[in-house]
Amino acid sequence: MDDWIHARRDTLTWLDCDRYVWRVFAGAPERWYDDPATLVAASAQAHRLLRSDVYGVNVSGPFSRHLVGDSEAAAVCAALELPAPRRVLADTLDALLHQFGDRVDLVLDCPSPRRLLASGAGIDFDALDDVATGLLEVIRSVADRPVRGLQITCDTAGGPDEDETDAWSSLLAAAGHYGWITAVRLNGVTDPDQLDPKLPGDLLLLPHLPAGVLPDDRRYGGGLPAEVWSDTSEAARLLDAAAKRGFRFGEIPTEASPEIVLTRLTALAAGTH
Repeated sequence: MDDWIHARRDTLTWLDCDRYVWRVFAGAPERWYDDPATLVAASAQAHRLLRSDVYGVNVSGPFSRHLVGDSEAAAVCAALELPAPRRVLADTLDALLHQFGDRVDLVLDCPSPRRLLASGAGIDFDALDDVATGLLEVIRSVADRPVRGLQITCDTAGGPDEDETDAWSSLLAAAGHYGWITAVRLNGVTDPDQLDPKLPGDLLLLPHLPAGVLPDDRRYGGGLPAEVWSDTSEAARLLDAAAKRGFRFGEIPTEASPEIVLTRLTALAAGTH
């Protein structure tokens, strides 16, 4: 990622293939994020075919069974303090670093605090800030590992508001302190008019935008929306446009056909410039 940001490489392909690997390479096990051996073995096998330049490690994954839906800030923070999930996260990260070495950039995929809280209009900045503090402590617990970056994943429709981005400040500041690259993934941005160029982060990840509407800027990754991984002529057209971009980002859908995925990745590699 650092070479891409500083224009020392021509392409960067970043694939979120977590749920696809869970189904296709691991057989959709009930335990996933709390079973490092299974996750790492399946991810290593998948990487030989998928060859993403970046691998996101799900920070909240080991805590997921303790994070009940519609939780309040205090309950989320209590879950994030649990020692057992923290050990699982550390073990997973250590095993992935051992497996991939310096062949892949590992980043910590951290949810935006709003993603962990009860939905509705009652979420204020204090609640967001409390959860951000809890997430920061989790990140600090593994910050001595040689990861390359921090990704904040935001689901807010249309993009985050000011309270949400303000709550990220401590997380992004910590990433800067550790010398990490920062990325913000905007799952709720479905139209280029929703893009806010003032958003923080070295990189902005746009999983739902096709290549043709993305700004011509090294900061923006996208071009591989869900439609790319289907067996249609439109998918082939979208893939061709993505192959002409330097920074490709997208999520391989859980139910994608392995044959189609391999076809698309072969075409993407052939179009690398």
